[in-house]
Parts: sequence; C-alpha cells; structure tokens
Amino acid sequence: MRKMKSKKIYNIVKAVGAFLLLVGVCVSAALFFHTYYYELIYVSGASMYPTLNGDEDEKQGSIVDFGIVDAHESAKKHIKRFSIVSTYYPDSTDYDLTTNKVRPNAKKKIKRIIALPGETFEIKEDKLYVMKDGQFDLVPYKFKIVTSELGVKDTAEPITLKDNEYWVLGDNRPASRDCASIGTPIKYENIYGVLVAIEGKGKLYMNKKGTYDVKDKQYRWPVFY
Repeated sequence: MRKMKSKKIYNIVKAVGAFLLLVGVCVSAALFFHTYYYELIYVSGASMYPTLNGDEDEKQGSIVDFGIVDAHESAKKHIKRFSIVSTYYPDSTDYDLTTNKVRPNAKKKIKRIIALPGETFEIKEDKLYVMKDGQFDLVPYKFKIVTSELGVKDTAEPITLKDNEYWVLGDNRPASRDCASIGTPIKYENIYGVLVAIEGKGKLYMNKKGTYDVKDKQYRWPVFY
C-alpha cells in the first residue's frame, strides 16, 4: 500500500516537473523569438495620435509607447491597407540622393498605409475614396483620426500609384509630415518594417551611442496591429 502511494506521489511530481520544464522551454523560446526576430521601436512625436502616443518634442524623460516591428521581407510583402509601418521618406531628408543610400542620421517614421500599389484614390474632407470598377467607393477608416478644419490632407485631384508605391499618412493629420506633406508616395524599398504590437510605455533616455532608447518599461497586454 505504501509503495503504491509513493509511486503515485512520484508520478505526480514527475508530471508537474515535466509541465514546468515545458513551460520554461516555451517561455524561453518566446523571449528568444521576441528579442532576436523582431525589433524594438518607440513612438517619436505625436503624428500617430490617438492610436499611438509619443512626445511632440522628443527629449529625455518623455513617456512614449514602445513595441515591436517585423522587418523581414515576408512581413513587408503582406502589407495591407491600414497597416502601420516604419518607413523612410524618398527625399533628401532620409536619403543621400547621389548614392540613393539611407543617411546615417535618418530617422524612421511611423505612419499608416492608406493606399496600395496600383490604386487610384482621392481624399476629400478627410474621407478616403478608392476607385473600383470605374467609380470611387468610400473606404471607412477602422481607427480614429485627428482632422483639421483646413482639410490640409485632401488630395487636389485623384492620385494613381505605381506598382511599387504606397501612400502613408499619420492619424493626427494636422501634426503629421507624410506623403501629403512631401507631395510624393513612398516606395516598397523605403519601408523598413511592419508594426506587430505596442507592448507598453517607457521613458526616453540617451544611451552611450548618443541615440535615444527606452527604459523603465511598463508592460501591458499587447495591442496587435
């Protein structure tokens, strides 16, 4: 009887140990994948408010959203309308136009994809219309935007994108420098990565490399995009 009881306890302990080992392996794999597959980003500026929160004047001590982006080709090839991307702009702000290489001090911008390659679209009174079967159809936004009474993001006339071009805007239209501001679309090769999730808030600080990073991270349940 005592042997049977001991064997039962042994089997329970063995099962619990195996379960804890499995949990440990899964957590370790998830952390490894998170750290080495994705890349950390933080939100700079207020151009994506109210969806994403950053500080209008980037400085040490600012409390900003942080999250992860997927910079792999597999993610960029599956970009959809309203995806949020990390991108450079195809002008002298971010590129050395003589070599067509990204400047060392260029900063990635976080914007939302509004129109896709090959589409003809227009924006009137901050509403998006995309041509389908010869007529413009209203495409409702699935997110909130901050608008301006001046309607500065309206297109003067319909725009047709080439096969490798995208139109990006910030959700905070009056405070965003984007395709409407620079007057040109971005290209596939300008896109760095696709936002996967916002994981929490943190405090900006200047690291030893002289660039901003995030510390004192306060994690919350991720918001996936």
